[in-house]
Amino acid sequence: MGTETYSREQLVKVARFTDADLEQIAYRRLDYNRLGFGYQLAYVKLLNRFPIQEPLEVIENILVYTSSQLGIAGEEIHRYGSRRPTITEHQESIRHYLCLRHFSNSIADVEDFLRKTAYGFEHMSVSIARLHEFLRQNNIIEPSADTLQRVIQTQREAARTAIYSRIADMLSEQGRCILDALIITEGDDTFSPLHYLKQPPGSPRPVSFNALTAKMEQIERTGLLSLDMQWLGNNFQRHLAQYAQKCSIYRLRRLKNERRYAVLTCFLHQLYQDTSDAMVEMYDKLVNKVYNRADKDIEEYMKKRRKQVKKALSNYRKVLGVLLDDSVQQEEIRAKIFDQIAPEILHEEIREMDALLGGKYNDSFHLVVARHNYIRQFSPQLFKHLALKVDISSPTSESVLEAVNLLNLMNDQGKHKLPRNAPTDFIPKKLKPFVIKNNQLHKPAWEAALLTVVRDQIKSGNLYVQHSKRFASLEEFFSPESEWQAKREKFFERAGLPADPAEARKYLTERLNTVYDRFLELLPNNPYVECNKEGWKTFSDPGEELDSGKAAALDPLKAWIGKHIRTIKLPDLLIEVDNDLHFTSSFIAPGKDASAEHICEIIAAIMAYACEVGLYTISQLIDGISYNRIKHIADWQLNQENQRSGLAVIVNAISKLDVTQHWGDGTTSSSDAQRFSLRRKVLQKTFSTPFNDFALEFYSFVADNYAVFYSVPIECADRDAPFVLDGILYNESDLPLYEHFTDSHGFTDNNFAAFAMFGRKFTPRIKALPKHAIFCIDADKDYGALEPLLNRKERVIHMDWIVDQWDKIAHFFASLESGHVTASTALRRLNSFSPKNHFYRAVRELGRIFRTEHTLTFMSDPAMRKRNRRGLLKGEQIHALARDIRYGKRGRINNRDWIEQCNSCSCLTLVIACIIYWQAKEINRIILEHLPEDGSIDISLLQHVSPVSWENLIIYGDYNLNRDKVKRP
Repeated sequence: MGTETYSREQLVKVARFTDADLEQIAYRRLDYNRLGFGYQLAYVKLLNRFPIQEPLEVIENILVYTSSQLGIAGEEIHRYGSRRPTITEHQESIRHYLCLRHFSNSIADVEDFLRKTAYGFEHMSVSIARLHEFLRQNNIIEPSADTLQRVIQTQREAARTAIYSRIADMLSEQGRCILDALIITEGDDTFSPLHYLKQPPGSPRPVSFNALTAKMEQIERTGLLSLDMQWLGNNFQRHLAQYAQKCSIYRLRRLKNERRYAVLTCFLHQLYQDTSDAMVEMYDKLVNKVYNRADKDIEEYMKKRRKQVKKALSNYRKVLGVLLDDSVQQEEIRAKIFDQIAPEILHEEIREMDALLGGKYNDSFHLVVARHNYIRQFSPQLFKHLALKVDISSPTSESVLEAVNLLNLMNDQGKHKLPRNAPTDFIPKKLKPFVIKNNQLHKPAWEAALLTVVRDQIKSGNLYVQHSKRFASLEEFFSPESEWQAKREKFFERAGLPADPAEARKYLTERLNTVYDRFLELLPNNPYVECNKEGWKTFSDPGEELDSGKAAALDPLKAWIGKHIRTIKLPDLLIEVDNDLHFTSSFIAPGKDASAEHICEIIAAIMAYACEVGLYTISQLIDGISYNRIKHIADWQLNQENQRSGLAVIVNAISKLDVTQHWGDGTTSSSDAQRFSLRRKVLQKTFSTPFNDFALEFYSFVADNYAVFYSVPIECADRDAPFVLDGILYNESDLPLYEHFTDSHGFTDNNFAAFAMFGRKFTPRIKALPKHAIFCIDADKDYGALEPLLNRKERVIHMDWIVDQWDKIAHFFASLESGHVTASTALRRLNSFSPKNHFYRAVRELGRIFRTEHTLTFMSDPAMRKRNRRGLLKGEQIHALARDIRYGKRGRINNRDWIEQCNSCSCLTLVIACIIYWQAKEINRIILEHLPEDGSIDISLLQHVSPVSWENLIIYGDYNLNRDKVKRP
């Protein structure tokens, strides 16, 4: 039997026989021939290929569905499977009936398609998925998996050769000399210029900022930025840039000239964009540091004068007492006050108040201006290299560009006094009194205001930065219009949303009204929420506890499993999992044999990153492991694509285990961040107040069957919300994900809109949910008990905004799904926009509709709240396991390089997935081999048994990778 499975919905949608199909089937004589013909017809509709003939490949649920449609017993397939000539004849008949083409006759079309897509560089699994879609759309029968991989690999190699040649031909002789000079050491310097370019950004300081601008100047001097590289996909450019990042100068020198020039050219282009992003991020942190220091100085100043303020308030109380005392005559008030408080004291307090109200401590901007010398350490370089452009025209943004150009001119000419006609329209109203004094411009205040406004304008989307990825123009985040139009209809169809903007208004109104009606219907008997004139109030759900009978039966089940479960060390566990799944094959180049020694070296490198013990330490702990070998593996084989491919193998295997069906079917998932200490001087270093240390977050995704299917490192200062879509869209597993849970950090209105556009369900646990506004579309509808919450104008959705941007919203999210731009990059940009941006406010309004739907459903559906709670708890269990695994260096992240930090995160996830698989398989084995005949163990309670919370796994101690236990694929 085949291992593939299909849901009832998939079978009905694709494999349901039409009248014409039934007519073709009826031409066949005898029941087993009709069943076999129908089975092959359904099979090719679902898989776009014919089943293997000898023995006949049978997928159980396809056969059952075919049998039920034809009313023929499924056992007849065995008689049909022995008649190979008949099977071949039927396949040819089906091919003609469905107008399918042989792959060998269509190889030219396939190669042309692959050549075009090869310029984007996608992982093999993604390329295969796209080829599957192309073959289905063009009625081409799929060949074997080996043939597909071979054709893709051949076209990739041909495309790479063509790309290398094209880039090399674009270079002048001088350009080639410049690239060659990057990998040459001169004089006493032991490092090449390329080595200095590879260094990651330092911590936010003026000296680090100026190092970034020096790096940009060095790249600009090469003259290579003028080369037009838009014809080459971003993914391929990033791939070559990462290759250069890992290469030593000696390895680069050994490359063929054309390849070396292509690698270095793409590296410089990508590095320039990354440096632009880093420069804006560091600029933001430096400005925040200045303002935070000013606020802290004011706080300390007020603390020192706490006694004087308290005394002044006490005297003020006495003055008010005299003024309000009716028994004191008006002509006696002055004398009465001076009787209680001496005039000298009042004069002193007035001076203190003047210092507080009119001195430099009455507003933080005074202290920001006072740090003008500090600001000048980086602001000239900032405005010189920040290539700003207007994205949304406004008087402020235009005035900002005039001010930036003026400041650059003054810096170049060494002038310090502002001209009288210097632009001031960009200055916020509250800052103008600081900048304009006695009709004169105060340059330090003007420059500090400009520094603040430029930062805010970039964040709000009014200005964008050229040659930037994250802070680029919004239009850069949209895929080409032709590509969108080709997939538009299917995108809306899959999302279950109308493609016509005119129909969207009616659809969304009816949908939201239905949710309101359902909520109001259930409200009288809803113990979770109570509505009144003042609003609504929620109550806690009763604790989710098993009844006494089930609780009593659960302990024997756990004890029984604990008695029979094997104790195993982590290295042996990883070897056993690899023997089952061969996930290490993802890290081995196609066509190369995997020796037991090589497999052990890969496992050792994965453990070094996952446990944070380091490559050198792991080579000393494990006999026969060379540091040079695992360093080579870490540099060249533990890349992001291979890690995700290997993780997908394990996740898919977890989903196929019978025992995991007790925990979930893989349709729901959750994500949450876990913090680890990070003390290195890098740009991503952020102090975490709850963690009480500088930290970096690993953001992990786990399915309801405990399969950990994605992870990514993120900065603590970032909200989790922009990264939620990354795990949903870019994981390579076969999980049928539909509903996703997060906590409040993962929620924004934009995320609600995104999930709706992808036809999925977003179910966050929002803190203080009743305090969040709900919205309506139909203002004339009777909302009953909810009327007090909706009788404000701002609670009515602006449907005109959504309808006007309907197609553009879908285009935007389709671009994220296709990988034109990473979802987290685009959403971090979008989330920072101001409501003045028409596209942003349309997405926000759409998200508010689905957030309101979620709020009403969440409050009225106990099952949803239960799913949410259970999903997030599974993520907490995974975090506890991760904390145990990362014991090296007390769990502290020591790598400065972002790629190395990604390796630590991905390898940790890979090891956790291996542990989940092994534990689940072990529990499955125990059930099959040791189930008591007396029925004293209640297997139905397995849904309450976690594969994580067992003490049979030995993580610490000696590491011994036994080569004799390795089974080669």
